[in-house]
Amino acid sequence: MDAAYEFFLQHQQRIITAAVVVVVVVGLGWAFFAWRSARNQKAAAMLAQGLNTLHAPLLSPNTPNGVSTYASVETRAAAAAKQFQATIDQYPSTESGQFALYYLGLAQVDMKNPNAEKTLTTASNSSDASVAAAAKHALANYDIQQNKLAQAHALLLQLTQQNSTLLPRSVAMMELADLDRTYNPKEAAQYYRQLQADYPATATAQQAQQQLASLK
Repeated sequence: MDAAYEFFLQHQQRIITAAVVVVVVVGLGWAFFAWRSARNQKAAAMLAQGLNTLHAPLLSPNTPNGVSTYASVETRAAAAAKQFQATIDQYPSTESGQFALYYLGLAQVDMKNPNAEKTLTTASNSSDASVAAAAKHALANYDIQQNKLAQAHALLLQLTQQNSTLLPRSVAMMELADLDRTYNPKEAAQYYRQLQADYPATATAQQAQQQLASLK
């Protein structure tokens, strides 16, 4: 005890300084964690508000009183787009902010906005793998609507190289095979056989077998 006390007296200033530094660092770390958590919660709440708008019912004679409705798909999408854009503007680096960019692209598709493809392309380059996969899938569907089959094929082919939670590899491969059967049935048959081999004794394999049979 005497030796410890003597050591403390000799190094008192350094020990106190080190203790203060530790307290400050821990305090700053906790404050940053609390700030980031609150920021993520606010972003998630704004994203949820936009999603509620995007999926709100359209006006009909059977709509209950007090339920938010929209006269058309376009007006509903326009209202949701404003909310998604607000989320992006305020919380661009959060997960919700990145998903908001993807949903903004979907809203723009409903609005027939020419910027939809650009927005989805930007979202497809997101650092979040789930956002990127979802955006590429949306782009592929958009390209199919625009009869850009080669571009859709390339995007779906990319998606077969990953296994996102939002878009499993089996789903991407099935959609790729279904696309190919319209103009390249031989390649489609190869994908259906691959699905049967990779996912035996599953609903996916059964569906692939049925599609292959109908192809013949």
